[in-house]
This record gives sequence, structure tokens and C-alpha cells, in this order.
Amino acid sequence: MNFFLYIILAATPLIGTAANIVPQPAFMEVRPGSLQVPEVITVAGDNSEKVAEQLQRHGFEASSLQQGTDPLLQTIVNDFPHPDEYSLEVTPNGVSIAAGDKAGLFYGVETLTQLIEQAQDGKIECCVIEDRPRFGYRGMMLDVVRCYQPIDEIKKIVDVASQLKINRLHLHLTDDNGWRMEIKQYPKLTEVGAWRVDRPEIFPARANPKEGEPTTYGGYYTQEELRDLVAYAANRHITVIPEIEMPAHAVAAIASYPDLACPVLDEFVGVLPGIGGHAAAIIMCAGKDSTLQFVRNVLDEVMDVFPSPYIHLGGDEANKKNWEKCPLCQQRIADQDLKDCEELQGWFMDQINSYVQSKGRQTIGWDEVTYGSPKQPMTIMGWQGDGSVAVDYARATGAPFIMTPALRTYFIRYQGPQWFEPFTYFGNITLKDVHEFDPVHQDWTPEMAAQLQGIQGSMWTEFCRTPQDVQYMVFPRLIALADAAWRPQGSGDWQSFVTALDHFLPRLDKADVAYARSMYNIQHTLRPNGDGTVTLTAECIRPDAEITVSSDKEGMEPVIYAAPIVLRESQTLTLQASVGDSIKGQPLMLDVDFNPATGRSVDAKNISNGYGYALTNGIRGSLRNSDFEWAGWHNRDAAFVVDLGSEQTITKVTLGALGNANLCIAFPRQVKLYGAGDDWNFHLIGSISWPTSKLYPTDALTHDYDFSLFTANGVRYIRIEATNPGPVPDGMPREGAPTWICFDEIMIN
Repeated sequence: MNFFLYIILAATPLIGTAANIVPQPAFMEVRPGSLQVPEVITVAGDNSEKVAEQLQRHGFEASSLQQGTDPLLQTIVNDFPHPDEYSLEVTPNGVSIAAGDKAGLFYGVETLTQLIEQAQDGKIECCVIEDRPRFGYRGMMLDVVRCYQPIDEIKKIVDVASQLKINRLHLHLTDDNGWRMEIKQYPKLTEVGAWRVDRPEIFPARANPKEGEPTTYGGYYTQEELRDLVAYAANRHITVIPEIEMPAHAVAAIASYPDLACPVLDEFVGVLPGIGGHAAAIIMCAGKDSTLQFVRNVLDEVMDVFPSPYIHLGGDEANKKNWEKCPLCQQRIADQDLKDCEELQGWFMDQINSYVQSKGRQTIGWDEVTYGSPKQPMTIMGWQGDGSVAVDYARATGAPFIMTPALRTYFIRYQGPQWFEPFTYFGNITLKDVHEFDPVHQDWTPEMAAQLQGIQGSMWTEFCRTPQDVQYMVFPRLIALADAAWRPQGSGDWQSFVTALDHFLPRLDKADVAYARSMYNIQHTLRPNGDGTVTLTAECIRPDAEITVSSDKEGMEPVIYAAPIVLRESQTLTLQASVGDSIKGQPLMLDVDFNPATGRSVDAKNISNGYGYALTNGIRGSLRNSDFEWAGWHNRDAAFVVDLGSEQTITKVTLGALGNANLCIAFPRQVKLYGAGDDWNFHLIGSISWPTSKLYPTDALTHDYDFSLFTANGVRYIRIEATNPGPVPDGMPREGAPTWICFDEIMIN
């Protein structure tokens, strides 16, 4: 057996025989023969005791032997050209793993455990694997503020992340909704800031606290608990990066120490249970030297607990309205010869950045820190949209950056067809979307690509109540993120990944980690064809899934979906995806209801979201406005015309609408119905108006606007005009925010 295998990976990674390993190795070649794995795996060589412990954590019997014996697994740590690199060879006589550092050795062993788990009759195929990651920073952000999680639950995530070769845990420790780390110099941060009023509503609907209300939800981590977590993660080659938010997202700190706020603030400040409305604009005062000293003192204790080379300083979503009124902040702008409040934030971040760097650490900031033109170097974390803010700043300045774009790697978003998913924000980021994420743009220079440190999946927990809720949103998408961060550029294969994923998921079951099975569910689209028919398209992101379609229409047998289906009449359809004989997705039931408007063309030129087809596709939307079944108009009035195809008599028109002020969706103040014949000469048929008190529901509600008690002859065109009622009123969680008006279907008798 060749115990000492030295392999240097080529500059352009080679891909050999595919393996059911996640993340995908850079190169693997299967060779003739196999290795019988004994009941006890003996290990000798560098770091052998740690390797044996690692194997034991996976449930294997393993022991460390002295050098010179004949072990099953021989390890060596030697000089390799890249961090985290390793090579692995399986022969009929044993296994050797060589690595450039202890992390690389750890990753080689993790790969070996997957090979052993997949062994047939206890035999591993002989092979050679040469492997290294594409990115040095392979991260996971966990928000423990909105949903407090015990340390043991965080360790569960660390365990799985380490198996996936994730090497950074970005811990979001402070925000408006809580302060989670013990700071001994400032005990009120946890006595007050760690606790909030427990509101049962979803996050955007939670009203702000009133002075004197009991604060019963929350918790915090002692410094000893965090040191233990840091050591636990380090033993699995994960660096825990702490984030202390500033100057915004600091309401929990200000509730604990009100002097941190600008002196113009004259209201009660409590830890926010939800989105906060106007209270979310309360930020630290940049005009007080005492604020800067507070932050320095806090960071002293943070850096004492967390040895991470990186300290995350936040810096996002800072509302400057108090700074604009604050005499101290305005004096600071004048004294420092700054242009405006944006540059004041840049100055503030520079002060703290310089202090952290004086302690031998580096800093990370969300991409809004670039707005203030900071002078001190900082690693930028690109989150807005597709990460373009960070990309543009890095291109202009040469700054290092990390990509965690909200449109591709924010695990708070729906991970599958929304009709099956827990309520959350925004649209879909499926497992496949995450797997296919490549942050490097085609127009980047090699120098620009070198500035990119890596990628991160970010789990914000606003809509989570339990650790299991968090795990459900994280997994299996973190597995796809890990694959995207590790595998060579351009080498991802979706079918190969899901096959490997199937082999990995039993580990989550064994570890009692909750995870979503959304990849087995069906996403539907019904689009009107303009001629009174509707085309149904169904898809499952699993490429190996088979979709069965059945109907309640008499005489219609279930069929295997092979192509889009044209519908001509009302019926209830049931669709279900299956993989093999045992795995089935959740049944999708679609009540398709035809009326004279169904399947007809819609002219909605001023629509905001592009889903005008939802007005005549024969199906009603859910309470989720982003489920692709709601036509929406944002901060504007709505108008659309439906062509019925020919002149006819109508006696009733119904328009379905959605309201949810906590997501900035209002009912229209007024809806007008017009009709016209072939001559396109519209006349008013009816009008419905509502008082302000009914326009902004605090829960998600649907309502049908019914126009009836009329008879209109010779109508071919229906025109709807709806008035947007304006911003969310004061006193509501989203006060002042512009609103949407949303409609799902127009129904005609």
C-alpha cells in the first residue's frame, strides 16, 4: 500500500468518475478492485487520535495506532499548495489520506465516511480523489436574535455544516429584536436587551411594546457558553464569526442603555417584537464619544471570546432621520468636514474599524457600509439583490468581498411551491437555485475574481418560532450551498447532486435535524391562451420525478404528465410527484373554475409584478401574495382590460382581492367597472368604495368585490380601474410604507 500519496492538483481542476459525495470532489477516478472495511477502523499517522475521534462521531468503531503498525487508514499532513486540500487513495490493502493542513485532513476523512456509508456489502471501490475547494470562505449565517436557539441546537447545525466542509459560521448576535451575548461591563444588555414581549402574530404583524409590558421571550448566551461553542466548532474546522450590529439594528442595545440614542429621541424604546415601524429608525448616536466608547468596550469582550480573524460590524439599513435632526451628529459632520449623514456613517464605521484592526483583527460589513465612503479597508458582504453593490464597490476599490445575495442565498425565502410552505417573505429560492448559484460573472477580470473570498448562505429567522423551524429552512439548501462553494467552477450537475443528496439525507434523520422535502413538490402555472382555454404547466425540480395528473371529471383516468395540458372546462385536478416507489411529494389540488373571462387575454400595461395572467387563469391565489397567482400594482392605481372574445350579456362581475397591511398590501379604496362592445366605447357599470378603516387589514385576508344587480348587453371588453389607498397609516408596523393592491381573478356571469 502506498501510504504517502503526494498529489498536486492541476490549475484547471479535472473531473473524473462521478461520486455520490457532497460536496462534489474536484477529481475522482474509480479503479479496479475494492477494500473490505473491517469492524474497527485503525488509524496511524499525523493527527491519528483526532481522526479516530472524527470517525467515532459518525458511529464507526475506530482506534489510533502507533506509527509503524499496519493500519487501515494512514494519514499525513505535508506541504500542499492550497489550504484545505487533500488527496485520498483507496486500494485493496487500505486507505491513505494526505493533506496540506489539519483542515484538509479533516475534509479527507469526511469524504471517506461517505464512501464507507455507501459501501456495498462492506466494500469500498478502489479510487483516487484529489480535492480542494473553489472558495476559501464557505459560510453559513445564523440569526439567533429573532429566534433564540439553545447552544445544543446550534451545535447540531455545526455538526452537519462541518460534514459539508463549511468552514465559517457567521453568528448574528444582536439586532432590534434582541441582544444575545453576555457583556460583563454592560449587564443590562442581557437583563433588558435579551428579552422582548412575546407576540403570537407573524413577525411583520407584531405591534411594538408598550412601557411596562412583560418581556418573556428571549434568552442569551454566557461568555462561557460561547467559548464552548467556539471550541466545538473549531474542533470541526469551523470559525465562528461574531456580528455586533451598528449603528442601526441596535434597538435592543438602546432599550438597555437609552443614552446610546440621539438626544432628539423623546419616546419609550423597548426591544422590538417585530418589524418595528418608526421605531426601527432608532439608531446609535454618532455624535457622542460615549457611543464610540461603548462599542469599543463591547468589542473588547467579543474579541476576547471569539478568536476569529474576522469581526462583523453590521452597518446595514441605517435610517438617518434622527441624525439629520440631532445637533451632536450635525456638529460631528461639521467638525470632521463631512458632506452628509451617509459620510457620517462612513466616519463612524472607520472609527470602529480602526479600533478592531488595532487589535489584529479584520472587519466585515454589509454592503451599505460602502455608501458612506469608508476610508479604512473592510471586507464587504454583498447581500442586496444579486450582490451588485458589493461587486461594484470591489471593482472600483479592489476591496475583498463575500457574496450572500438575497436573491440567491437567503434561506428565509420560500424553498419550494409556496402552497405547501410555512409563511415567510418574498419569493422562491429553491434547492436547485442554490445549487446553480455561481457568483463569478463572465465579465470579471481574473483580478476581480481573486477579490471574491467566497459565498455564504444566510438564515434570517423572523418567521421561525423553534429550532426545528430554522432547521427546516436551512436544510437541505445548505447542502446545495456547500456544493456550490466547494466544487470546481462549471462542474455542477443537478442530477448527480440530487443522487448524492439522497445518500446524505439519512444523516439528517439520524441527527434528528428537521429538513424540508420541498424538492418533491410541484410548482404549477396556469396561463390563459386568449381563446377561452388555459394551459397547465407542472414541474418538479427533481429531474428524476414522475408527475401523475388526475381529474374529478367523470371518465378521466390518471395520466403521467409529459407536456403542458390545455384545459377547456371546470374541474379539480390532483397532481403528485414521485421518485421511485417510495418517495412522494405532497398532492397539489387545483380547483380550476371556468367562466366567460377564463382563458381570455388581459391588457395590464401598468402592472408591477408581471402576473397579469393570474386574472383570467381560472384559479384563486393563496394568502401568500408571492405565490405567482396574484396580479399586483405597487404604489400606483390599477387598470386592466379583459377581452371576452365576443359581445355578450353579463349580469355579475366579481374581482378577488388580497389585503395584508403587514406586508404592505392594501385593499383598493375604490373599484370601478366599465364595459364596452366591439366599438371600444366604455361606459361605467358600477363602482364600489370602502372607508379607510377597512383598507389595511392586520391579517392576511381575501375579499371578493361583487358587482351585481345589473344587466349589460353587448359587452366584449371589461375594464377595471382600482385606486391604491396610499401608504400604510401611522401606528401600524409598516407605517408610511407604499402599498400594493393585488387581484387574483375576475369572474363573470
